[in-house]
Amino acid sequence: MTGPIGTNFIIYRTCYTVLDFNQSACEKLGTKDTDEVTQDIEKKVQPYANIITMTQSALTLIVPSILCLFIGPWSDRNGRKPIMIFTILGFIIRGIVTLIVALIDNLSPWYLLLGSIPAALFGGIAPLMMAVICYITDVTTEENRGFRMGMVDAMMALGMLLGTLCSSFVFEAGGYVLIYGLDLLMNILSCLFARFVIKESVPPNLDDEPIFAFENIKNMLRATFRRRENYGRAILLTTFCVSTISIFAFTADSSVLFLFLREKLHWDLEHYTLYSSVSSLTSIVGTFVGVGLLNKLLKIPETPLLIVGCLSYLGSSMLLGFAIKDWYIYAAAGIRSLYGIINPMGRSLISKLLSKEETGKVFAIAVTLDSVIAVIGGPVYTIIYNNTIDTNAGIFNFVSAGMFAIGIVLVIVVMVIQRRQRISHSYTSLIVNADDE
Repeated sequence: MTGPIGTNFIIYRTCYTVLDFNQSACEKLGTKDTDEVTQDIEKKVQPYANIITMTQSALTLIVPSILCLFIGPWSDRNGRKPIMIFTILGFIIRGIVTLIVALIDNLSPWYLLLGSIPAALFGGIAPLMMAVICYITDVTTEENRGFRMGMVDAMMALGMLLGTLCSSFVFEAGGYVLIYGLDLLMNILSCLFARFVIKESVPPNLDDEPIFAFENIKNMLRATFRRRENYGRAILLTTFCVSTISIFAFTADSSVLFLFLREKLHWDLEHYTLYSSVSSLTSIVGTFVGVGLLNKLLKIPETPLLIVGCLSYLGSSMLLGFAIKDWYIYAAAGIRSLYGIINPMGRSLISKLLSKEETGKVFAIAVTLDSVIAVIGGPVYTIIYNNTIDTNAGIFNFVSAGMFAIGIVLVIVVMVIQRRQRISHSYTSLIVNADDE
Protein backbone atom coordinates (compact mmCIF):
# COMPACT_ATOMS: atom_id res chain seq x y z
CA MET A 1 0.00 0.00 0.00
CA THR A 2 2.88 2.38 0.72
CA GLY A 3 4.95 1.61 -2.42
CA PRO A 4 3.93 4.21 -5.03
CA ILE A 5 2.40 6.36 -2.28
CA GLY A 6 5.81 6.46 -0.57
CA THR A 7 7.53 7.50 -3.78
CA ASN A 8 4.92 10.18 -4.34
CA PHE A 9 5.34 11.41 -0.76
CA ILE A 10 9.10 11.79 -1.10
CA ILE A 11 8.75 13.63 -4.43
CA TYR A 12 6.07 15.94 -3.00
CA ARG A 13 7.99 16.79 0.18
CA THR A 14 11.28 17.20 -1.72
CA CYS A 15 9.60 19.63 -4.08
CA TYR A 16 8.62 22.29 -1.53
CA THR A 17 10.65 21.57 1.64
CA VAL A 18 14.04 20.91 0.00
CA LEU A 19 13.97 22.57 -3.43
CA ASP A 20 11.66 25.44 -2.37
CA PHE A 21 9.15 25.20 -5.20
CA ASN A 22 5.68 26.55 -4.58
CA GLN A 23 3.66 24.00 -2.57
CA SER A 24 0.58 24.40 -4.75
CA ALA A 25 2.66 23.57 -7.83
CA CYS A 26 4.17 20.56 -6.03
CA GLU A 27 0.70 19.23 -5.28
CA LYS A 28 0.14 18.80 -9.04
CA LEU A 29 3.07 16.39 -9.41
CA GLY A 30 1.87 12.89 -10.24
CA THR A 31 -1.68 14.02 -11.02
CA LYS A 32 -3.64 14.56 -14.22
CA ASP A 33 -3.50 18.33 -13.68
CA THR A 34 -0.11 18.84 -15.35
CA ASP A 35 1.31 21.42 -17.75
CA GLU A 36 4.75 22.27 -19.14
CA VAL A 37 5.76 24.03 -15.92
CA THR A 38 4.77 21.01 -13.82
CA GLN A 39 6.66 18.64 -16.12
CA ASP A 40 9.76 20.86 -15.86
CA ILE A 41 9.50 20.80 -12.04
CA GLU A 42 9.11 17.01 -12.18
CA LYS A 43 12.40 16.61 -14.06
CA LYS A 44 14.20 18.75 -11.48
CA VAL A 45 12.65 17.08 -8.44
CA GLN A 46 12.93 13.42 -9.52
CA PRO A 47 16.76 13.16 -9.46
CA TYR A 48 16.97 14.64 -5.94
CA ALA A 49 14.07 12.50 -4.71
CA ASN A 50 15.84 9.48 -6.18
CA ILE A 51 18.85 10.22 -3.97
CA ILE A 52 16.67 10.17 -0.85
CA THR A 53 14.97 6.95 -1.93
CA MET A 54 18.32 5.36 -2.78
CA THR A 55 19.81 6.34 0.61
CA GLN A 56 16.79 4.98 2.43
CA SER A 57 16.90 1.72 0.50
CA ALA A 58 20.65 1.27 0.97
CA LEU A 59 20.36 1.82 4.74
CA THR A 60 17.54 -0.69 5.15
CA LEU A 61 19.34 -3.30 3.05
CA ILE A 62 23.04 -3.08 3.94
CA VAL A 63 22.75 -3.32 7.74
CA PRO A 64 20.19 -6.18 7.67
CA SER A 65 22.38 -8.04 5.20
CA ILE A 66 25.28 -7.97 7.66
CA LEU A 67 23.03 -9.00 10.55
CA CYS A 68 21.67 -11.89 8.50
CA LEU A 69 25.13 -13.49 8.38
CA PHE A 70 25.03 -13.90 12.18
CA ILE A 71 21.32 -14.49 12.65
CA GLY A 72 21.00 -17.34 10.12
CA PRO A 73 23.38 -19.81 11.82
CA TRP A 74 22.01 -18.77 15.23
CA SER A 75 18.46 -19.61 14.10
CA ASP A 76 19.45 -23.21 13.26
CA ARG A 77 19.97 -23.77 16.99
CA ASN A 78 17.65 -21.22 18.63
CA GLY A 79 14.62 -20.99 16.35
CA ARG A 80 13.02 -18.93 13.61
CA LYS A 81 10.22 -17.30 15.61
CA PRO A 82 12.33 -14.78 17.61
CA ILE A 83 13.73 -13.40 14.36
CA MET A 84 10.26 -12.89 12.90
CA ILE A 85 9.05 -10.99 15.98
CA PHE A 86 12.13 -8.81 16.38
CA THR A 87 12.27 -7.71 12.74
CA ILE A 88 8.59 -6.76 12.71
CA LEU A 89 9.17 -4.65 15.83
CA GLY A 90 11.67 -2.65 13.76
CA PHE A 91 9.01 -2.06 11.11
CA ILE A 92 6.64 -0.84 13.82
CA ILE A 93 9.17 1.77 14.99
CA ARG A 94 9.70 2.89 11.40
CA GLY A 95 5.94 3.18 10.96
CA ILE A 96 5.67 5.44 13.99
CA VAL A 97 8.42 7.76 12.70
CA THR A 98 6.92 7.88 9.19
CA LEU A 99 3.51 8.74 10.60
CA ILE A 100 5.01 11.62 12.60
CA VAL A 101 6.76 12.98 9.49
CA ALA A 102 3.46 12.82 7.58
CA LEU A 103 1.68 14.67 10.38
CA ILE A 104 4.17 17.58 10.47
CA ASP A 105 3.71 19.33 7.14
CA ASN A 106 7.03 21.19 6.87
CA LEU A 107 9.42 18.34 7.74
CA SER A 108 11.99 17.37 5.11
CA PRO A 109 11.74 13.82 3.68
CA TRP A 110 15.27 13.24 5.01
CA TYR A 111 13.66 12.77 8.45
CA LEU A 112 12.27 9.48 7.17
CA LEU A 113 15.75 8.06 7.71
CA LEU A 114 15.16 8.32 11.47
CA GLY A 115 12.68 5.46 11.03
CA SER A 116 14.83 3.52 8.60
CA ILE A 117 17.72 3.30 11.10
CA PRO A 118 15.89 1.28 13.82
CA ALA A 119 14.17 -0.81 11.14
CA ALA A 120 17.63 -1.75 9.85
CA LEU A 121 19.13 -2.36 13.31
CA PHE A 122 16.22 -4.62 14.29
CA GLY A 123 16.94 -6.83 11.27
CA GLY A 124 14.85 -5.57 8.38
CA ILE A 125 13.45 -7.58 5.52
CA ALA A 126 16.48 -9.83 4.87
CA PRO A 127 16.46 -11.71 8.22
CA LEU A 128 12.65 -11.84 8.14
CA MET A 129 12.59 -13.52 4.74
CA MET A 130 15.41 -15.84 5.77
CA ALA A 131 13.44 -16.91 8.84
CA VAL A 132 10.28 -17.50 6.78
CA ILE A 133 12.14 -19.57 4.14
CA CYS A 134 13.84 -21.66 6.84
CA TYR A 135 10.56 -22.15 8.68
CA ILE A 136 8.87 -23.48 5.54
CA THR A 137 11.84 -25.78 4.91
CA ASP A 138 11.55 -27.08 8.48
CA VAL A 139 7.84 -27.91 8.34
CA THR A 140 7.44 -29.27 4.78
CA THR A 141 8.48 -32.34 2.83
CA GLU A 142 10.55 -32.28 -0.37
CA GLU A 143 7.45 -33.15 -2.41
CA ASN A 144 5.36 -30.14 -1.35
CA ARG A 145 8.12 -27.65 -0.50
CA GLY A 146 8.13 -25.88 -3.85
CA PHE A 147 4.35 -25.50 -3.69
CA ARG A 148 4.43 -24.11 -0.14
CA MET A 149 7.19 -21.64 -0.96
CA GLY A 150 5.23 -20.59 -4.02
CA MET A 151 2.17 -20.01 -1.86
CA VAL A 152 4.16 -17.66 0.36
CA ASP A 153 5.14 -15.61 -2.69
CA ALA A 154 1.55 -15.72 -3.96
CA MET A 155 0.20 -14.49 -0.63
CA MET A 156 2.74 -11.68 -0.61
CA ALA A 157 1.61 -10.72 -4.11
CA LEU A 158 -2.03 -10.90 -2.98
CA GLY A 159 -1.23 -8.57 -0.09
CA MET A 160 0.44 -6.16 -2.50
CA LEU A 161 -2.62 -6.35 -4.75
CA LEU A 162 -5.06 -5.60 -1.95
CA GLY A 163 -2.83 -2.79 -0.72
CA THR A 164 -2.55 -1.31 -4.19
CA LEU A 165 -6.30 -1.52 -4.80
CA CYS A 166 -6.99 0.21 -1.52
CA SER A 167 -4.18 2.79 -1.61
CA SER A 168 -5.70 5.39 -3.91
CA PHE A 169 -9.08 5.26 -2.11
CA VAL A 170 -7.43 5.41 1.31
CA PHE A 171 -5.25 8.30 0.12
CA GLU A 172 -8.28 10.24 -1.08
CA ALA A 173 -10.03 9.59 2.23
CA GLY A 174 -7.22 10.53 4.61
CA GLY A 175 -4.06 11.40 2.70
CA TYR A 176 -0.60 10.27 3.73
CA VAL A 177 -1.52 10.18 7.42
CA LEU A 178 -4.20 7.50 6.96
CA ILE A 179 -1.96 5.49 4.62
CA TYR A 180 0.92 5.36 7.09
CA GLY A 181 -1.44 4.83 10.03
CA LEU A 182 -2.84 1.69 8.42
CA ASP A 183 0.68 0.54 7.56
CA LEU A 184 1.59 0.81 11.25
CA LEU A 185 -1.55 -1.09 12.27
CA MET A 186 -0.80 -3.95 9.84
CA ASN A 187 2.71 -4.33 11.27
CA ILE A 188 1.35 -4.46 14.82
CA LEU A 189 -1.13 -7.20 13.82
CA SER A 190 1.67 -9.13 12.08
CA CYS A 191 3.79 -9.00 15.21
CA LEU A 192 0.92 -10.30 17.35
CA PHE A 193 0.30 -13.13 14.86
CA ALA A 194 3.97 -14.16 14.92
CA ARG A 195 4.00 -14.09 18.71
CA PHE A 196 0.80 -15.97 19.51
CA VAL A 197 -0.11 -18.10 16.45
CA ILE A 198 3.08 -19.35 14.78
CA LYS A 199 4.62 -22.39 16.45
CA GLU A 200 8.39 -22.74 16.70
CA SER A 201 9.89 -25.29 14.27
CA VAL A 202 13.28 -25.69 15.95
CA PRO A 203 13.59 -27.44 19.37
CA PRO A 204 14.63 -24.97 22.07
CA ASN A 205 18.34 -24.73 22.81
CA LEU A 206 19.10 -24.44 26.52
CA ASP A 207 22.58 -23.01 25.92
CA ASP A 208 22.83 -19.21 25.97
CA GLU A 209 24.62 -18.74 22.65
CA PRO A 210 25.63 -15.25 21.49
CA ILE A 211 24.32 -14.09 18.11
CA PHE A 212 27.37 -12.07 17.17
CA ALA A 213 29.97 -14.86 17.19
CA PHE A 214 32.37 -15.16 14.28
CA GLU A 215 32.08 -18.92 14.62
CA ASN A 216 28.64 -18.47 13.06
CA ILE A 217 30.24 -16.90 9.99
CA LYS A 218 32.72 -19.77 9.67
CA ASN A 219 29.97 -22.37 9.97
CA MET A 220 27.87 -20.55 7.40
CA LEU A 221 30.67 -20.39 4.84
CA ARG A 222 31.59 -24.01 5.49
CA ALA A 223 28.00 -25.17 4.95
CA THR A 224 27.63 -23.12 1.75
CA PHE A 225 30.90 -23.96 0.01
CA ARG A 226 31.67 -27.51 1.18
CA ARG A 227 31.92 -30.27 -1.41
CA ARG A 228 28.71 -32.24 -1.91
CA GLU A 229 27.89 -35.52 -3.56
CA ASN A 230 26.76 -35.62 -7.20
CA TYR A 231 27.94 -32.08 -8.04
CA GLY A 232 25.65 -30.66 -5.35
CA ARG A 233 27.91 -27.68 -4.70
CA ALA A 234 27.92 -26.68 -8.38
CA ILE A 235 24.11 -26.90 -8.53
CA LEU A 236 23.73 -24.89 -5.32
CA LEU A 237 26.07 -22.06 -6.35
CA THR A 238 24.70 -21.85 -9.88
CA THR A 239 21.16 -21.65 -8.52
CA PHE A 240 22.39 -18.89 -6.22
CA CYS A 241 23.51 -16.97 -9.30
CA VAL A 242 20.12 -17.37 -11.02
CA SER A 243 18.33 -16.12 -7.90
CA THR A 244 20.75 -13.19 -7.63
CA ILE A 245 20.09 -12.15 -11.23
CA SER A 246 16.34 -12.37 -10.63
CA ILE A 247 16.51 -10.21 -7.50
CA PHE A 248 18.86 -7.70 -9.16
CA ALA A 249 16.59 -7.10 -12.13
CA PHE A 250 13.30 -7.11 -10.22
CA THR A 251 14.32 -4.77 -7.40
CA ALA A 252 16.19 -2.47 -9.76
CA ASP A 253 13.21 -2.32 -12.13
CA SER A 254 10.88 -1.57 -9.25
CA SER A 255 13.00 1.37 -8.12
CA VAL A 256 12.48 3.30 -11.37
CA LEU A 257 9.38 1.80 -13.04
CA PHE A 258 6.92 4.32 -11.56
CA LEU A 259 9.22 7.18 -12.56
CA PHE A 260 9.59 5.71 -16.07
CA LEU A 261 5.83 5.51 -16.57
CA ARG A 262 5.35 9.05 -15.29
CA GLU A 263 7.95 10.34 -17.73
CA LYS A 264 7.28 8.14 -20.78
CA LEU A 265 3.49 7.91 -20.79
CA HIS A 266 2.60 10.66 -18.28
CA TRP A 267 0.89 8.27 -15.91
CA ASP A 268 -0.41 9.58 -12.60
CA LEU A 269 -0.67 7.69 -9.31
CA GLU A 270 -4.22 6.50 -10.03
CA HIS A 271 -3.20 5.02 -13.38
CA TYR A 272 -0.13 3.38 -11.90
CA THR A 273 -2.27 1.94 -9.11
CA LEU A 274 -4.51 0.30 -11.71
CA TYR A 275 -1.51 -1.15 -13.51
CA SER A 276 0.02 -2.41 -10.25
CA SER A 277 -3.24 -4.15 -9.45
CA VAL A 278 -3.32 -5.86 -12.85
CA SER A 279 0.37 -6.80 -12.54
CA SER A 280 -0.13 -8.23 -9.04
CA LEU A 281 -3.20 -10.19 -10.14
CA THR A 282 -1.40 -11.74 -13.11
CA SER A 283 1.56 -12.54 -10.84
CA ILE A 284 -0.70 -14.34 -8.36
CA VAL A 285 -2.39 -16.33 -11.12
CA GLY A 286 0.95 -17.13 -12.74
CA THR A 287 2.45 -18.30 -9.45
CA PHE A 288 -0.56 -20.52 -8.72
CA VAL A 289 -0.34 -22.01 -12.22
CA GLY A 290 3.42 -22.50 -11.94
CA VAL A 291 3.69 -24.06 -8.50
CA GLY A 292 0.21 -25.56 -8.24
CA LEU A 293 -0.43 -26.96 -11.71
CA LEU A 294 2.98 -27.32 -13.35
CA ASN A 295 5.06 -28.32 -10.32
CA LYS A 296 2.69 -30.01 -7.87
CA LEU A 297 0.17 -31.70 -10.19
CA LEU A 298 2.17 -32.25 -13.39
CA LYS A 299 5.39 -32.93 -11.45
CA ILE A 300 7.54 -30.71 -13.71
CA PRO A 301 10.95 -30.31 -11.99
CA GLU A 302 12.34 -27.02 -10.77
CA THR A 303 14.87 -26.38 -13.54
CA PRO A 304 12.47 -26.28 -16.53
CA LEU A 305 10.20 -23.99 -14.52
CA LEU A 306 13.16 -21.72 -13.77
CA ILE A 307 13.68 -21.32 -17.52
CA VAL A 308 9.98 -20.56 -18.02
CA GLY A 309 10.16 -17.87 -15.33
CA CYS A 310 13.28 -16.28 -16.85
CA LEU A 311 11.72 -16.26 -20.34
CA SER A 312 8.61 -14.66 -18.88
CA TYR A 313 10.56 -11.73 -17.44
CA LEU A 314 12.83 -11.39 -20.46
CA GLY A 315 9.88 -11.05 -22.84
CA SER A 316 8.08 -8.52 -20.66
CA SER A 317 11.21 -6.37 -20.28
CA MET A 318 11.67 -6.22 -24.04
CA LEU A 319 8.07 -5.14 -24.51
CA LEU A 320 8.38 -2.46 -21.82
CA GLY A 321 11.52 -1.15 -23.49
CA PHE A 322 9.67 -0.64 -26.78
CA ALA A 323 6.48 0.70 -25.13
CA ILE A 324 4.85 3.67 -26.84
CA LYS A 325 1.26 3.13 -25.69
CA ASP A 326 -0.48 2.03 -22.51
CA TRP A 327 -1.46 -1.40 -23.81
CA TYR A 328 2.23 -2.35 -24.12
CA ILE A 329 2.57 -1.99 -20.36
CA TYR A 330 -0.46 -4.17 -19.60
CA ALA A 331 0.63 -6.80 -22.13
CA ALA A 332 4.05 -6.89 -20.46
CA ALA A 333 2.35 -7.55 -17.10
CA GLY A 334 0.61 -10.57 -18.62
CA ILE A 335 3.81 -11.92 -20.14
CA ARG A 336 5.62 -11.47 -16.81
CA SER A 337 3.00 -13.49 -14.90
CA LEU A 338 5.14 -16.64 -14.63
CA TYR A 339 8.15 -14.77 -13.26
CA GLY A 340 6.86 -15.51 -9.75
CA ILE A 341 7.89 -19.16 -9.96
CA ILE A 342 11.63 -18.36 -10.07
CA ASN A 343 12.16 -17.75 -6.36
CA PRO A 344 10.14 -20.70 -4.95
CA MET A 345 11.61 -23.11 -7.48
CA GLY A 346 15.13 -21.90 -6.77
CA ARG A 347 14.66 -22.14 -3.02
CA SER A 348 13.10 -25.59 -3.33
CA LEU A 349 16.01 -26.81 -5.45
CA ILE A 350 18.54 -25.44 -2.95
CA SER A 351 16.73 -26.82 0.12
CA LYS A 352 16.86 -30.36 -1.27
CA LEU A 353 20.66 -30.18 -1.17
CA LEU A 354 20.78 -29.24 2.53
CA SER A 355 20.50 -30.98 5.88
CA LYS A 356 18.23 -29.38 8.49
CA GLU A 357 21.28 -28.14 10.41
CA GLU A 358 22.46 -26.22 7.33
CA THR A 359 19.20 -24.53 6.37
CA GLY A 360 19.66 -21.26 8.25
CA LYS A 361 23.34 -21.02 7.38
CA VAL A 362 22.92 -21.42 3.63
CA PHE A 363 19.76 -19.37 3.27
CA ALA A 364 21.35 -16.63 5.37
CA ILE A 365 24.11 -16.18 2.82
CA ALA A 366 21.59 -16.50 -0.03
CA VAL A 367 19.35 -13.76 1.39
CA THR A 368 22.40 -11.62 2.21
CA LEU A 369 23.68 -11.96 -1.33
CA ASP A 370 20.25 -11.03 -2.70
CA SER A 371 20.11 -7.97 -0.43
CA VAL A 372 23.56 -6.76 -1.45
CA ILE A 373 22.67 -7.15 -5.10
CA ALA A 374 19.43 -5.24 -4.48
CA VAL A 375 21.47 -2.40 -2.97
CA ILE A 376 23.64 -2.34 -6.07
CA GLY A 377 20.75 -2.72 -8.50
CA GLY A 378 18.75 0.27 -7.31
CA PRO A 379 21.57 2.83 -7.66
CA VAL A 380 22.74 1.33 -10.97
CA TYR A 381 19.28 1.62 -12.50
CA THR A 382 18.81 5.06 -10.96
CA ILE A 383 22.01 6.22 -12.66
CA ILE A 384 20.92 4.65 -15.96
CA TYR A 385 17.48 6.23 -15.70
CA ASN A 386 18.74 9.69 -14.73
CA ASN A 387 21.21 9.68 -17.64
CA THR A 388 18.70 8.49 -20.24
CA ILE A 389 15.59 10.37 -19.10
CA ASP A 390 16.02 12.96 -21.91
CA THR A 391 16.74 10.40 -24.66
CA ASN A 392 15.16 7.00 -23.96
CA ALA A 393 14.03 6.52 -20.37
CA GLY A 394 13.27 2.82 -21.02
CA ILE A 395 16.85 1.66 -21.61
CA PHE A 396 16.93 -0.05 -18.21
CA ASN A 397 14.37 -2.58 -19.47
CA PHE A 398 16.84 -3.92 -22.04
CA VAL A 399 19.44 -4.28 -19.29
CA SER A 400 16.96 -6.47 -17.39
CA ALA A 401 16.30 -8.56 -20.51
CA GLY A 402 20.03 -9.20 -20.87
CA MET A 403 20.31 -10.25 -17.23
CA PHE A 404 17.59 -12.87 -17.62
CA ALA A 405 19.20 -14.17 -20.80
CA ILE A 406 22.27 -14.91 -18.65
CA GLY A 407 19.96 -16.57 -16.11
CA ILE A 408 18.59 -18.94 -18.77
CA VAL A 409 22.12 -19.99 -19.70
CA LEU A 410 22.92 -20.74 -16.04
CA VAL A 411 19.78 -22.87 -15.60
CA ILE A 412 20.75 -24.86 -18.69
CA VAL A 413 24.13 -25.47 -17.01
CA VAL A 414 22.29 -26.86 -13.96
CA MET A 415 20.20 -29.12 -16.21
CA VAL A 416 23.35 -30.44 -17.88
CA ILE A 417 24.87 -31.19 -14.47
CA GLN A 418 21.69 -32.98 -13.36
CA ARG A 419 21.64 -35.03 -16.54
CA ARG A 420 25.26 -36.02 -16.01
CA GLN A 421 24.32 -36.88 -12.43
CA ARG A 422 21.52 -39.21 -13.58
CA ILE A 423 23.75 -40.88 -16.19
CA SER A 424 26.46 -41.45 -13.58
CA HIS A 425 23.91 -42.87 -11.12
CA SER A 426 22.47 -45.22 -13.78
CA TYR A 427 25.94 -46.42 -14.74
CA THR A 428 26.82 -47.09 -11.10
CA SER A 429 23.57 -49.03 -10.62
CA LEU A 430 24.35 -51.22 -13.65
CA ILE A 431 27.80 -52.04 -12.28
CA VAL A 432 26.38 -52.92 -8.86
CA ASN A 433 23.71 -55.17 -10.42
CA ALA A 434 26.32 -56.90 -12.57
CA ASP A 435 28.50 -57.56 -9.54
CA ASP A 436 25.53 -59.00 -7.65
CA GLU A 437 24.84 -61.42 -10.47
